[in-house]
Amino acid sequence: MRHLIITAWAVTLCAAISNAQPVLRKEPALYAGTERTSRVEVPPPGIRFGLRKPREFALAPLSVPERAGLAGPGPRLRTGVHRSLPANLLSAGDWETTAEGKRVWRMAIRSPGSLGIRVEFRNFSAGGGRVWLHNGDQIAGPYNGRGIFEDGHFWSATVFSDSVTLEYEPGPDGPEQTVPPFEIRTISHQARPALGAALPSPDAGKSDPADSCHLDPNCYPDWKSAMNMVGQISFEDNGSTYLCSGSLVSTRDNSFKPYFLTAGHCIHSEDSARTVEAYWTYQTSTCGGAPPASRDTSKKSTVGAHLIDFGSIDQGDYSLVLLKDVPAGVTFSGWDASDPPRNAPLAGLHHPAGSWKRISFGERVSDFTVDVAGNVAPASRYLEVLWDKGRTEPGSSGSPIFSSPGVIVGTLSYGPYSPDVSACQIDPSIAGYGRFSSTYEHLKDYLENLPAAEVKPDRTGLNFAVSGRTAPGAQTFRLTTQSTGQLTYKLRADAPWIQLSAITGNVSANAPAQVSIAIDPSQFDRPQQYTSTVTILSGAAAPQFLNVTVVVFGPQSNVLETITPNPVYQSGGQWSFKVRLGETGGVATHVTGMKIDGTDYSSSVKSWFGTDRIAANGAIEAPLQAPGSFPGGAQFFEFWGVDDVSGQPWYRVASVSFL
Repeated sequence: MRHLIITAWAVTLCAAISNAQPVLRKEPALYAGTERTSRVEVPPPGIRFGLRKPREFALAPLSVPERAGLAGPGPRLRTGVHRSLPANLLSAGDWETTAEGKRVWRMAIRSPGSLGIRVEFRNFSAGGGRVWLHNGDQIAGPYNGRGIFEDGHFWSATVFSDSVTLEYEPGPDGPEQTVPPFEIRTISHQARPALGAALPSPDAGKSDPADSCHLDPNCYPDWKSAMNMVGQISFEDNGSTYLCSGSLVSTRDNSFKPYFLTAGHCIHSEDSARTVEAYWTYQTSTCGGAPPASRDTSKKSTVGAHLIDFGSIDQGDYSLVLLKDVPAGVTFSGWDASDPPRNAPLAGLHHPAGSWKRISFGERVSDFTVDVAGNVAPASRYLEVLWDKGRTEPGSSGSPIFSSPGVIVGTLSYGPYSPDVSACQIDPSIAGYGRFSSTYEHLKDYLENLPAAEVKPDRTGLNFAVSGRTAPGAQTFRLTTQSTGQLTYKLRADAPWIQLSAITGNVSANAPAQVSIAIDPSQFDRPQQYTSTVTILSGAAAPQFLNVTVVVFGPQSNVLETITPNPVYQSGGQWSFKVRLGETGGVATHVTGMKIDGTDYSSSVKSWFGTDRIAANGAIEAPLQAPGSFPGGAQFFEFWGVDDVSGQPWYRVASVSFL
């Protein structure tokens, strides 16, 4: 079984290099930049004004299939599961007016048993408004504009709690709103226990998910300087949350571009890279010191990153990610593009089983080709490391192997693992590291920080609509550059449903390139909005992106509204009538809003109708009575709703006369 979290140190080749050969070794570099300013400029209104806890939407406890998914085997350490939310979730929130006279929308989401919650935002368009998430103590945000990637789609930072409060404060010039300007359909329920917490079977009774033979790097003075090169990353992919390890890598000129090297089986898509959270000081402070309770207290980077390049198992299993930033005081690892000799001592720093940082010591042994979960890992692209002290476990994947403190020669890809046997009991224990000498050939433009010019698309995004299985027409975009010389560009479709007419080509200021994008509708399994990107790469220039959005339409509800009698006659000082909403399209839906003659009664929908959900081909009714008199003429009843599966909105209006 593939082992994703193995970390080892590689040996530096000290052979003399002639002047005619490139310099293959790069030394580490300390980043002494200023500490980045926290994004929490001002606390959310609920904390500033001590507001009561808002209305809470509570999910059911994890189901048996959800728990099975967390416990299931796999090449990456799964630590959380994605949970779907109802389409009308935001109707559970309430608007309040603060002591400053400002309106704020607030609600809470609870996922029982969760140790951390992330929220996926879609169609985010807060403008000058601000959105926060918090648990009363830890705060994520504020988020504004179109979100952290300016495309309306992103994952929040983790709030370490089983309940998270969302707050939205509109901007001073924002329009009057009844619902927040974003959608939330998914959260991540994180279940990796903190130290001291009860671990699920088969680890019940342990206070640390990592095995007992792991070593504290603070107890090895020669290696303490390398500790702050290695980080733990949490990220979202294919319905789950995962943990891996990795390290910062420096460029030849110490540019301190925040390049992060990990395994290709960890991060291999732009969509996953954009969800990365990197933690740097999840470790002890001294040898024998108390380990941190959880990673939420460690220094971290701003959430979100970009995928620069990656290689599969047969290519050496590497991934280079560009983080948004790093905290002051971290060190960028050096590297050596030549392989260490056989029997050379090596050391690895990593986060085994998602736990705090550890170190392992071993030596390079003979190469051999390995089958990794059905994929061939060729001997020519991997270093085999035999452990003398310490081990690796799932969660160590992507961590570096060093030949000397801070000089990388490989990236952890696989190792021995059995759910029934302790990692410490596996002897001999050999781990496979993708050779940096092989990885360097793919990443040298970035690591050498070669001069490069940007290649940009002539638009920020393309939008498609898909009905059924019919493919929409292809659309084109142009690539331009200010370089008068000819540049080679590479394109990467970051979703399987994006089809490119070309993935590489040449462009210059006088000769722009044109590329077509087609959509494969067979890749969509349900009606909803899908978003992804086309990544545009040119040498070592910063990546550029073209946003691609597809709205897939499916069966839609058809809600018929009737009010009887019509007109309504007053009797005994009372007006009595019945409002009926019937669904005839065969698609279940929810009522999210209601107004009568311009007055908002959305909060009364459930109490009046008994529910806000209309079953497929079903109906809900509200027998109503009102005293007094209505204005003369026709009065308007407005209804808003959202279909359960597709999330498609609808609007209906009925008129009735009161005589």
